Amino acid sequence: MLISALLLSASCETAQLPELTEEDLAELLPYVSLGRGLQASLDTTTVRVITDVATWTAYADSLQPLMPFTSVDFETEMVLLAAVDVNSGGYDLRFELLESLRDTVVATYRLFSPGSDCRPSFSTGVAFEAIRVERTQNTIRFVQIEEALDCGPK
Repeated sequence: MLISALLLSASCETAQLPELTEEDLAELLPYVSLGRGLQASLDTTTVRVITDVATWTAYADSLQPLMPFTSVDFETEMVLLAAVDVNSGGYDLRFELLESLRDTVVATYRLFSPGSDCRPSFSTGVAFEAIRVERTQNTIRFVQIEEALDCGPK
């Protein structure tokens, strides 16, 4: 009986997985940070694709970056902005990854928050970062990852 079970299982064909093509693999895209900060005149979490100078100027005027924003050439570039309204100090936001998969560009950013051992200051703010990327007609999808950082030694 054992031999017949082994023969039966050996004669079964396993389903072949389809071969991956170049279209199935994500392509990492370059980006440059325009600036980031912790204060803005925005009252809600915002993710935006900005493709013209007038819209960028309106947003840039409401953001208070840690260093002055660098310039954007809207003929060939566009701006991706992620801003998250936070209720205490100790937050930060950074874009981590920009990748193209088929007809979608995925912009992944990480929101750092104070860990459970931190004593946060109770001041509202807006953690944000703006990046410039090559202009594309593809759909842009933003993905937020959250991570708490402890304040004390481990």
